[in-house]
Amino acid sequence: MKTIAYFFCLILFPAVLFISSCSQNGQFQLLDGKKYSLDDFEGQWLIINFWAEWCAPCLEEVPALNQIAANGESLNLKVIGVSYDPLPKNKLIEIIQKWEFKYAVMLTEPTPILPFGLPPTLPSNYLISPDGQVVHKLVGTQTVESLEKALNHAKQQYNK
Repeated sequence: MKTIAYFFCLILFPAVLFISSCSQNGQFQLLDGKKYSLDDFEGQWLIINFWAEWCAPCLEEVPALNQIAANGESLNLKVIGVSYDPLPKNKLIEIIQKWEFKYAVMLTEPTPILPFGLPPTLPSNYLISPDGQVVHKLVGTQTVESLEKALNHAKQQYNK
């Protein structure tokens, strides 16, 4: 019986998560409780920001992401944060308030299903085109300038 349990935990469960994460449209829930998929943002650019409270560079880039998010309407862009660590909703809210996040954040319970999974390095930002394709991965602390540069470059390539 233990062998079957170990097999499930070590082999089948990660495989199920991997296969689920290969879903093209992703599935997740924001703090407001609404459920989304990446398809819901079709026609809009997205920055998916992976962060953790223990990651000082992640917290350093929050003001830049706040500024980009504040200009989101004019840029046709939405910024969505994802905690690298699974945290209950009340802990996420506490962190968001403490570090003054001004952009949407996904709940980590239930686990978000994204087509690119967890990044190996933090902070990491995925730039997603209006048709739902990951067009750029930005690793390391970003500034308003680096985010705008990546977005402008991606828009030029996308419009060709």
